[in-house]
Amino acid sequence: MEEKGSGAFSLERAFNAVRRQLSLVAAIAGVVTLAGASFAMLMPNRYEGMAVVQIDPRKKTISQVDSVVEDIKGDNASIDSEVEVISSRAVALKVIDILSLRDDEEFRPPSRASQFLHAVGLGRLLPATITASPISVNSNSSRLDQDPNGTRVGRVQPGESIPERDEIAVQFLERLKVTRVRTTLLLEIKFTAGDPVKAARIANTIAEVYIAGNLSNKKEASGFATQLLEGKLAEMQQRVADAERTVAMFKSDNNIFDSEGNVLSEKEMARLMEQTVSARNATAEAKAKYENAQRLVKMPGGASTISEVIQSNSVGVLKEAVAAARKREAEFATRYGPRHPEMQKVRAEIAQAESQLAEEVEREVANLKNVYMVAERREMQLRQSLTTLKEQEAATKEASVKLLELQREAATSKQLYESLLVRYKQTSETQDLQLPDARIVEQADTPLVPSSPKRLQLTLLALIAGLGIGIGAALVLEFATPGLSHPDDVERTLEVAHIASVPAAAAGYDPLRSIRLVLADPRGVFAESVRGIRREIDMRHRTSGSRVVMIASSLPGEDTDIIASNLAHHYAITGQRVLLVDGDLRRSPLTRKFAPQRASGLLDTLARGQPVETAILHDRVSGLYFLPAMGPSPMETGRPELLGSRRMSDTIEVLKSQFDVIVIDAPPLLPVVDARVLADYADQIVFVTTWRRTPKQLARRALQCLGINHDKVAGVVMNSVAEDALEESFALGTGMGSAAPRRLARAA
Repeated sequence: MEEKGSGAFSLERAFNAVRRQLSLVAAIAGVVTLAGASFAMLMPNRYEGMAVVQIDPRKKTISQVDSVVEDIKGDNASIDSEVEVISSRAVALKVIDILSLRDDEEFRPPSRASQFLHAVGLGRLLPATITASPISVNSNSSRLDQDPNGTRVGRVQPGESIPERDEIAVQFLERLKVTRVRTTLLLEIKFTAGDPVKAARIANTIAEVYIAGNLSNKKEASGFATQLLEGKLAEMQQRVADAERTVAMFKSDNNIFDSEGNVLSEKEMARLMEQTVSARNATAEAKAKYENAQRLVKMPGGASTISEVIQSNSVGVLKEAVAAARKREAEFATRYGPRHPEMQKVRAEIAQAESQLAEEVEREVANLKNVYMVAERREMQLRQSLTTLKEQEAATKEASVKLLELQREAATSKQLYESLLVRYKQTSETQDLQLPDARIVEQADTPLVPSSPKRLQLTLLALIAGLGIGIGAALVLEFATPGLSHPDDVERTLEVAHIASVPAAAAGYDPLRSIRLVLADPRGVFAESVRGIRREIDMRHRTSGSRVVMIASSLPGEDTDIIASNLAHHYAITGQRVLLVDGDLRRSPLTRKFAPQRASGLLDTLARGQPVETAILHDRVSGLYFLPAMGPSPMETGRPELLGSRRMSDTIEVLKSQFDVIVIDAPPLLPVVDARVLADYADQIVFVTTWRRTPKQLARRALQCLGINHDKVAGVVMNSVAEDALEESFALGTGMGSAAPRRLARAA
């Protein structure tokens, strides 16, 4: 619970309930503990043999060839799988056959009574000798085999009785327990038997059978894989031969020839395409040189810048000759005149050399043109040849595609065949080179002390169970009551604050003493409860002036007269002017106890129109004023009508002007309407319930009957509370839970 008092259940209330029913809890715990101890003493001793097996996930290095079955991995799933393998029926059946456990008395099938006790969990109470006789089989019966599930099967002969399942295997597996040691690779194999030597021998045999089975499974898997590979290899060999034969026949039929794995036409086309590209580049280069030379020739002095001209040896020689002639001309010019024969001879040489140089340049340019024309013709021839070859290749394209497909199939088949052949050789050679994936770390020793039953633990569990049952019974008695039994019940069910709990002893005194108990025993628990009631209702009435406090209940017999009288007496002895009114005009309980010799009462004054002061009595000891319900003579006047009349309203106003506090003992809310009428005149209403007797539904309905006067309810008083429960209420202070202040705040 998040906060105290917020619901029906709380730890404090539960503790108090258990404390009140401590004798019941102790009795139940004792009976259950005694039964558990007896049960533990009757159980036979069981011994547990334990062998330890280690899973070895490391790769074995006898050969470098991968095995068909991989080593066990060290992950959790693999380890858990091995636990299930060791616990399997197949391992159990092998151990049973090896150790001849079918002839062991301890493993014989139980009788029907034993089977029933096993079903309800009491099978271990029976000693090993209380079992059924072995199954009798006719001497002519055939041998019985076992399927992998442990079911005994065979040909049924006349007079033969065969069980539907192997009961010995079932009992064997019930005694077997395989667990993993924390997060390691170690597995504990535990087997329980009545004989310690037998338990150890069976545990060791289980470990040995598991390891042998692991190794056998590897060898069987390798042998099976070898057989599969043999058949597959023969098939793949024939497939490869057929594929290669198909490729050769297709080439022959379609005149396809290849060289170094490539078709000749494809190689020729590739070479031709390379030559065509080279010819195209050469043509472009020759054309560019020729056009550049033509452009430079037209420019003055441009011919001398042509690269071919510059690189020509003839042009170089002619240029040197022109230069030498011009040099001599310059020398002669200093010595001779322009008409001198030597000068004319030199000029003639210069003219001849320049003419030869020009002719040589023209020949170089013409040579560039020839190179360009030759390159262009070669490119054209290569293009024509390539076009012709492409046309021929297009004619054989479909055949080439089909050939490629056949070649791929042949290559794939050959590659697969070679791979299978290698794997077959590896598997066949390493079939017997297998190591197990587990080893026995610790052999089971003969146990010296029985592993079960744990008699002390069973006794302690029985004690704990007995305490739990006893506490549960105490809580059921506390929380299953139909009435209101706790302050939390009051606040949760009625949604009204609990202001006090009154002890049950208050109703056990003589009538006159009980209604004046606050005076007779001012230091008692009851007086303290009354003081608590007054304090709570005073705190909820902050306005000044006189007030009317009505004490009401849902049903008759809830001692509202005792609560009202003692509350009024407490107000009176503190010096206030207090009037106690017996508002129950039908039963008048206070009137019969306080004033059996009265002359008149409230009913008389209302019916006859007399002043109410004429009916009020005064107690000189406590100073309390008392207004009886009616006089000694019965009256047939309608009570509700008189209580709801204008005269009653005026009477209340008169009384409020004369008294500080007016306490009205009202009749029950549910049987009659009188109390609902009186609620109209009340400033505060105290609702009284009887501890564990007032039904919750009726109490809730009684408060709902108040209608708009429900907001006047100051709180609830639980009456006739037992002493042990009263201590719990006092532990809560005023009896208000933490929910009460919130509800009061909402009401305000």
